[in-house]
Amino acid sequence: MKLLFIQGGSRWKFDDKGNAYTDANFNENIWNRYRAYCDELTVILKKEETIYKEEVARCRYNRFDTKKSKLIALPDIYRPVYQFLNIKYRRIINENIEKAVKEADAIIIRSIGTYYTNTALKYVRQYKKPYLVEETGFSFEALWYHSLPGKFAAIPNEITTKALMKDVPWAIYVTNEALQKRYPCKGNSLGCSDVEIIIDEYALEKRLKKDSNERIILGTAAFLDVGWKGQIYVIRALAKLKKKGLSNFEYQLIGAGTGKMLQAEAQKLGIADQVRIIGALPHEKVFDWLDNIDVYVQTSFMEGLCRSIIEAMSRGCPVLCTDVGGNYELVEKKCLMDKGNVMSIAQKIEMMIDEEFRREQSKRNFEASKQYEMSYLNDKRNSFYKEFLSTVNAEEK
Repeated sequence: MKLLFIQGGSRWKFDDKGNAYTDANFNENIWNRYRAYCDELTVILKKEETIYKEEVARCRYNRFDTKKSKLIALPDIYRPVYQFLNIKYRRIINENIEKAVKEADAIIIRSIGTYYTNTALKYVRQYKKPYLVEETGFSFEALWYHSLPGKFAAIPNEITTKALMKDVPWAIYVTNEALQKRYPCKGNSLGCSDVEIIIDEYALEKRLKKDSNERIILGTAAFLDVGWKGQIYVIRALAKLKKKGLSNFEYQLIGAGTGKMLQAEAQKLGIADQVRIIGALPHEKVFDWLDNIDVYVQTSFMEGLCRSIIEAMSRGCPVLCTDVGGNYELVEKKCLMDKGNVMSIAQKIEMMIDEEFRREQSKRNFEASKQYEMSYLNDKRNSFYKEFLSTVNAEEK
């Protein structure tokens, strides 16, 4: 069986040897999950124009095995923004997606609401192909907090996404309830996070045995040059705490991008010595980094169900996060912050000075993360996908 996967957010990245990579949203474990459902997997993403040196790409991104699966790299009509009106690019995108849909036996569309995924949905319905939608985020917030042009598109796109989701026959939501409430569908649905964690029973024990450091290390894993990820508000909160005489914090940031604006803000506020931009890390190195921080902080203005939070919880990290998307499903209410509110963020960070409170949250989060353990989620997800794919096989017969 030929399975087509399409997503409109992530970009293919290529090195100078022609190898393909993806950002932290995907890795070989995730691709192997889809490969197990089919004989041939084809993945469609848009293409980043930058060509990386092989050693740089290997360190920053996740390699895609082109011997196991096919890839289709489409022009990026979102970057720069004026390319959205490029008729030539639209034609190339439409022709490639239509051809791929016609050749596939089944299609997985990840997140309705982009030009790429909406185009795929159009052709899927036109050719009456079996399809499943994975809904991972909130359409309005994704655009509203993205850019000025995004604010004009946010409301129409939200209305369109709700309308398109209504008639979806098979849907997987990454939340237990948050996305389901916003974008209900009439068909079969499942709430199941797409996080990939294996519970290490010694992770909590090692964390609780760690010697107390003079500095409390805060950490965020997110794109560094994307404003709605909100790291700048942590930096401003640390500056506010420093004025109160509380400067025993170090803030580490990992993720793709340069982080130049964040570093400049830290310099301007006089806390450059408290902010460390690490940059992108391959997925397998993220867990080592999590083991060496004291508190995980996620200050996004929008999320579906944040995988980084669950990964941090699985390593026994205390977590502070903004009350957006499905984050409230993950942490205690007392650890939720108001988005973009420096005072709220500063108060919650100050709360983490209490070592006993951090230990309490470590234990609580580690136990809560067990419901997202890979084998448990895979069983749920596989059962649902097999049910979906059985309808494909039935139609072929």
